[in-house]
Amino acid sequence: MGSAVKHKLLLIEDDLPLAELIVDFLEAEEFSVIHAESIEEAFTKSQGQNIELVLCDVMLPGQDGFSAFPTLSKKVPAPIIFMTALAAPEDEIFGLELGAADYISKPVVPNLLLARIRARLSRPPSPQSNSQIWEQDGLILHKAHQQLCFADQNYPLTTQETELMWVFVHHLEQVLSREYLFEQIIGREYDGLDRAMDLKISRLRRKLENIGILGLAIRTVHGRGYLLSFATDEI
Repeated sequence: MGSAVKHKLLLIEDDLPLAELIVDFLEAEEFSVIHAESIEEAFTKSQGQNIELVLCDVMLPGQDGFSAFPTLSKKVPAPIIFMTALAAPEDEIFGLELGAADYISKPVVPNLLLARIRARLSRPPSPQSNSQIWEQDGLILHKAHQQLCFADQNYPLTTQETELMWVFVHHLEQVLSREYLFEQIIGREYDGLDRAMDLKISRLRRKLENIGILGLAIRTVHGRGYLLSFATDEI
């Protein structure tokens, strides 16, 4: 009888006793875990590996998790969950605004960590995920290339921005609730308190404003949710 395929995770944590506990716990839950003590070591150990999710401490020797996020998310194209003793709301907001998939405060509760990992890995597939390109009225979203294209111009997006934009464009001009977006992007039920979704939407909204495609905007529908509009009559 063959064994099930194990999900491969990358753990970046310099606290060795904690790292050992996390590795032992997750491997007992049938995960394969690659451990690195620094960002630099993570880059080396993750080469050629099919990493599905990254658990990253913030306060690391050398480059910290926050400052390393842009490079880490490119070199290891997988969702990143921050684990840190920095429990202040502004630290969590900063991490989520960077584009992190989730944020867990230390001390780490093993079962909570496991639930967050499983929720992220078992996220429902994106709408029309068999296609990698969406197009309407000259506006093109390349999911694989993580680019928004219009009028012969290409605008790069982050992984998080692409995922969120992918959901929005398949519900163009439709109001999407915070709860729906949270489950689609974060991968777990909305608890009524987590601001992760609002921060990701705010970041994408600013990106679209900076890109400046006329008629393309994320609008807040108070009491209901968010709506992506593309008013071609404004062009």
